[in-house]
Amino acid sequence: TGSMPAMWWKSERSWPRSVPPIDLTDVPMPDLILHLYLNAFRSSETMWMQEAGPMHRGYSYDSAYPGWIEVHDVRLSDGTPLELTAVDEDMTLARLSLPQPVAPGQEITLELSYTAHLPKVFARTGWADEGAFVLAGQWFPKFGVWEAGTWHAHPFHANSEFFADFGHYEVALTLPEGWQVAATGTLQGMPQEHEDGTVTHTFQADHVIDFAWGASPKFRRLSSVWQGVTVEVFYYPAQRRDARRVMAATLAGLERYSAWYGPYGQGLYPELTVVVVPPEAGGAGGMEYPTFFTVGALGSLGMPSCVRMVEVETLHELAHQWFQSVIATDEAEEPWLDEGLTDFSTLRAMRVIESEGVIDCWGWPLSYLALRRLEYTVMPETPMAGAAWEFGEAYPVATYSKPVVSLATLERWQGEEAVARFLHTYATRYAFAHPTAADLRAVMEETMGAEVAAWFFGQLVEGTGTLDAQVTVTDAQRVEATRTGTLCVPVTVEVGHSTGVDRLPWPCGEGMQWEGAMQRAWADPDHVAWLDLNLVNNAWQKDPDWGMWLGVLVRWLGFFQGAFRGGAWW
Repeated sequence: TGSMPAMWWKSERSWPRSVPPIDLTDVPMPDLILHLYLNAFRSSETMWMQEAGPMHRGYSYDSAYPGWIEVHDVRLSDGTPLELTAVDEDMTLARLSLPQPVAPGQEITLELSYTAHLPKVFARTGWADEGAFVLAGQWFPKFGVWEAGTWHAHPFHANSEFFADFGHYEVALTLPEGWQVAATGTLQGMPQEHEDGTVTHTFQADHVIDFAWGASPKFRRLSSVWQGVTVEVFYYPAQRRDARRVMAATLAGLERYSAWYGPYGQGLYPELTVVVVPPEAGGAGGMEYPTFFTVGALGSLGMPSCVRMVEVETLHELAHQWFQSVIATDEAEEPWLDEGLTDFSTLRAMRVIESEGVIDCWGWPLSYLALRRLEYTVMPETPMAGAAWEFGEAYPVATYSKPVVSLATLERWQGEEAVARFLHTYATRYAFAHPTAADLRAVMEETMGAEVAAWFFGQLVEGTGTLDAQVTVTDAQRVEATRTGTLCVPVTVEVGHSTGVDRLPWPCGEGMQWEGAMQRAWADPDHVAWLDLNLVNNAWQKDPDWGMWLGVLVRWLGFFQGAFRGGAWW
């Protein structure tokens, strides 16, 4: 229920819930694990808050309006009460003891009563605009994933996101009359009006890993249909221009991603809903849920058309409909599988839809790949492999920028078609399957060869090596190309002399040297190695054009400044 103004948005439910036969092994399930995510926002002293500090992605926590979830009672369908105990100090994870283990293939039903209080928005979920806007994410007790005889579930960390199994949801939301509701799944019939001035909206969703919703009396709506999928964008009246840009990017992205990774929802999702969050709820923007995502984080809205951050954010969150909502990897234990492949897909889409430029004002373009590369160079010795909470400040490098520049390098080395085939095979084979990095590596070995997979996973996913290719002049007649760091990408060297230009392969493990009347030398003129930490020292020219080099330096500094404005990642 809710009213305006609101101290907290509160949900109270008695919840019959069946636990389906989800175990793929012969191991009985001894207990049940529930995520109680909202308890991370109970106070500024929780582990989540201590890890996040006073802000999350640029938005502040208001201790006067915390959030929490309280489970009142849990019983089996026969009335047997179950004991709920905390797994962690903040009770973001809880264990339900069972009277006896659940055998493989067996199904049990729970009756669960709880109260959820949403915080004032600052990190994904909550209310804003004096209670006139709500975005409910991570708002109900949620099962962990039981797989291979163990629970895959962890306490809620500031850097970690989510992991859940697929299920069927039927959710009835009762709100004040006049409120517009956006939610996961499909609205069932007409909303039901009540004498007390409230209206119940019932949604149903199948084959989804989560359920989220947003509501406001101020919402307006844009609607479209793409290949039988109803697409709706909800927005405040002042955001109509941004909403149109979001709709255009969504429709263009659906076309590309469905061609690359299989149909949206693998043909099982008839709806796609987007919420453009109001300015005071920016912390709820830039978040993905099944058949539902939000836009409006990090000041992406209200920009001129030459600043395409709203398109980037839209395409990124839309890509999550494949690499998280359908493929459903473990975002806590292997976050790069979700965010990294999503962000590389964003790059691919921007390259086709927006000619790659994130910013293209006054003749000074900034590509999405250049932005991610510059973020990578800050902490290049970061592996991709690792649990989300292990990375600290290096989390955006490990999960976003390093995967993007690594896959871009692989694409330049092996070819766009090879990488496209690899990702298509992975995305279609592991739909609704919870794959791991080992599965991704197996697909790379199958489609690109064992040697390439060993290089990518050994040097980039698990490795901490770096690369700096450079061209130097040792004396008046000798030019050398050398590499520093343990990372290597085979590239070409271009050498200019009085009789012409030679292009020579530069294999790993070797330096190169020329003597004679050299005019210029350029390591990696084809821009294969986006992992190279310093592009300025890749070339030498005997009689340099200093005006040209000044322009290169100015653009380089401009790229660096633009890359770190507020932290560009979702």
